[in-house]
Amino acid sequence: MSTAILTGPPVPGSSLEGDLRSLGFDVRVANGPEHTAALIEAVPGTERVAVVDPRFVGHVHALRLALTDPRFPTAAVTGALTAQPAGRAALTGAVRAVSATVPAGAGAVAGDGVVDGVTAELRAQGVSVHHPELGSLVAAVPSDAEERHRTRAAVEAVDDEAVRLRSAVKARDGFFTTFCISPYSRYIARWCARRGLTPNHVTTASLFTALVAAGCAATGTRAGYVAAGLLLLFSFVLDCTDGQLARYSLQYSTLGAWLDATFDRAKEYAYYAGLALGAARGGEDVWALALGAMVLQTCRHVVDFSFNEANHDATANTSPTAALSSKLDSVGWTVWLRRMIVLPIGERWAMIAVLTAVTTPRIVFYALLVGCSLAACYTTAGRVLRSLTRKAHRTDRAAQALADLA
Repeated sequence: MSTAILTGPPVPGSSLEGDLRSLGFDVRVANGPEHTAALIEAVPGTERVAVVDPRFVGHVHALRLALTDPRFPTAAVTGALTAQPAGRAALTGAVRAVSATVPAGAGAVAGDGVVDGVTAELRAQGVSVHHPELGSLVAAVPSDAEERHRTRAAVEAVDDEAVRLRSAVKARDGFFTTFCISPYSRYIARWCARRGLTPNHVTTASLFTALVAAGCAATGTRAGYVAAGLLLLFSFVLDCTDGQLARYSLQYSTLGAWLDATFDRAKEYAYYAGLALGAARGGEDVWALALGAMVLQTCRHVVDFSFNEANHDATANTSPTAALSSKLDSVGWTVWLRRMIVLPIGERWAMIAVLTAVTTPRIVFYALLVGCSLAACYTTAGRVLRSLTRKAHRTDRAAQALADLA
């Protein structure tokens, strides 16, 4: 279990201890900086530790973002700081350094301001401390009763759960995903979270649904094609849900990211094979088209991956292409048009599902090959033009990333 240490006695009437316990923390109370350091050292080195100012007032989700995200060794908001095992030594050292500046015998009152002092000490030592984007969420340490009352009113004015649901959805996504899937898939993600399901469970369910869809397509019947299209769309809903569940519950993992990327390819290619089998039952041979679609999509994914990795360290881009892109991003409809042109997974799977239900496998593959080829030409042209003037310190990052991908 993770441990949260309050740097002083709780404020009467505060829900802080209950909020921390709801996030999975065992709460302990220190009577000053020196005692805080001793309590940190008493926690097993394999566990997460949080240090929280007892005067903290804010949303539970603000604490969740700061104290439970597994991606960052150290993270903080105003009045709350956490360290995973990788950051424990730095945290203990910073607390010791701060406690040395507190007059001897200052007692529990000296716990006031310790957390922000420790955060500043960590930054001074060159430790990277993640500060989550809170948006409208509140995280504050009021200095008196009047300010505490105002802060509580600010907390009550913002719906914590509504913010949490909104933040579960990607900020930048395709048109189909944004307007046709995410408005309800976020609630499926919340339903899964409340029943203890993990993103990997949902990812696996999405794979199973897509495989059933491929099986329906392989029947070669119109009913089978309609069922295949509907199941493919439902598989995509689950595919969106797993990421939203990860963001909603902060359940991130390297395995989960690998499963998500790998299963997406497996689902799509299995569906292509199902369509080809269904066509064969009707006397048509579209295996060459299916293989061509697989090769084209594989090339697109590898190029997307390698381009992003190769330009990870880019610092500037003054090309006319970049300027035009920024200008177009300021116009609402062009943003969505450009996101649709590249035929991301949402638009692509929607097109495949609809065409499967109402046409033939051959038409599905023709549309897929033409659409993906145009999308590849569009993205490649833009990347080449950007690359001519992009400034970056080239490293072996992209080569290593491609080796890892392989």
